[in-house]
Amino acid sequence: MGPRTDHLRHQALCVTDDEAAVGAAVARFLDDRALVDALLGPGSEATIDVVPLPAELGGRLVPGTTSISFAVDDLEARITACRTAGLDVSVGIGPGDLPYALVTIAGLEFELVAWT
Repeated sequence: MGPRTDHLRHQALCVTDDEAAVGAAVARFLDDRALVDALLGPGSEATIDVVPLPAELGGRLVPGTTSISFAVDDLEARITACRTAGLDVSVGIGPGDLPYALVTIAGLEFELVAWT
């Protein structure tokens, strides 16, 4: 059995062109225990550092946040919990046949990747 990713502290970095708005949305998410539990598993904690897009990338990237990614050990359980919580979830298969889900919360996309 591999390492477990539930009941852990998850950490992510979010680089954005709108630090204030994204920071406020991230704070609303992190303050909602039910949403954190649905996305990452009961008892899990998360830290998301929001940092500004470097000036030299301005105009070279499409503005907006694309996703904040977390690895989870039971992707199907997280998808079910998120849908039960009324969240918008889409699923897919990425490069190397890696299953993932995109979950929209407070206008942000959170990517859940299966930890195998």
